Amino acid sequence: MLYTHATIITLNARREIFHDGALLVRGISIASIGKTTALTSQHPDEPIVALEGRIIIPGLIITHMHTAQTLLRGTADDLELVSWLCERIWPLQGNFTTEDGYCAARLSIAEMLKSGTTCFLESMFADRYGFDGLCRAVEESGIRGCLGKIVMDVGTYASDPKWAMHSGLIEDRETSLLGALKMHEKWNGRADGRIKVWFGARTPGGYVDSVFFQARSLFIEARLATTAHFASEMHLCVLRVRGGGK
Repeated sequence: MLYTHATIITLNARREIFHDGALLVRGISIASIGKTTALTSQHPDEPIVALEGRIIIPGLIITHMHTAQTLLRGTADDLELVSWLCERIWPLQGNFTTEDGYCAARLSIAEMLKSGTTCFLESMFADRYGFDGLCRAVEESGIRGCLGKIVMDVGTYASDPKWAMHSGLIEDRETSLLGALKMHEKWNGRADGRIKVWFGARTPGGYVDSVFFQARSLFIEARLATTAHFASEMHLCVLRVRGGGK
């Protein structure tokens, strides 16, 4: 398929912009980029989609996503973070079913694709939402997903007993850490490599040190990536571990 007469912003090393540009797609890959006149003359029999007045950019990437919370958008948004989580969001998520998790993933992915997002990081998907359903939604949609299975074993937020998670969200080491390894074995690399399964560590305080260090040893051994929440503001930190101490 040849997409023609568009403005193409490549973001390549030379930061090239093609006015009246064309893009040749073969299967799931971009085969060629250039001027419309050049590509149409080189590929005269290729089906054409004209995109006058459109801009083509590389796919966007979301580096921190909670797909389950898409179903809860706008809920209690007048509350500060801890009250929002402990009094409203976690009780609702603690009653999710696997069908809810699958629907939330599909809705999230549909919105991402409509906005031009082609890859996302699910930061920590709970076991009760049904990790299989999340992977299925990625597989069916064509998007790329780095999917963090939650790693935790403490049911409070920031180690404060007053800020407890809903009981439906609390996971132990076997469910979270070993469950993440199980999902990695089952799904990592599926969908033509579009699915990557990560460890999704909770905020410090959501696990004891021994669980974190065990997770570290396991993801180094298995060459997994991990994502974790750090600091009370829940800033994102993404760690890519390639083994060999690098």
